[in-house]
Amino acid sequence: MKKLFVLLSAVTVTLAACTHDPGVILGGKGGSATVNVYPQHHGLANDLDSCTVYVKYNSLDAPANGIYDDSVTCITANSLVSGTFTGLKNGNYYFYGRGYDYSISDHVKGGLPYTITQQQSQNFNLPVSED
Repeated sequence: MKKLFVLLSAVTVTLAACTHDPGVILGGKGGSATVNVYPQHHGLANDLDSCTVYVKYNSLDAPANGIYDDSVTCITANSLVSGTFTGLKNGNYYFYGRGYDYSISDHVKGGLPYTITQQQSQNFNLPVSED
């Protein structure tokens, strides 16, 4: 009987510890925010080729295991390279981009944290630099 009580107590404590504050909004899919990410090398978003932008939801840091939650291949419109993520909730995100800058004939990469606070379309400049 004592062992059963200890086991039930341990299960109860474990389940109670696995909840998060319902007032905290976790970054990820399910919202209506759009983030247009503009990878920029030396402040320019127009000389990049084969650029991909990755995102880690609910994080301000790059993932230790290198696995991101989503990615987009950048497109060029009006001479600017960008990748667009739609349907995001308010919260924290880590964006990482990599591609090729043909003006210097070298690969570039870089990442930064970003926080969404409003459910609207927004632009984010992502600096990238040589490997």
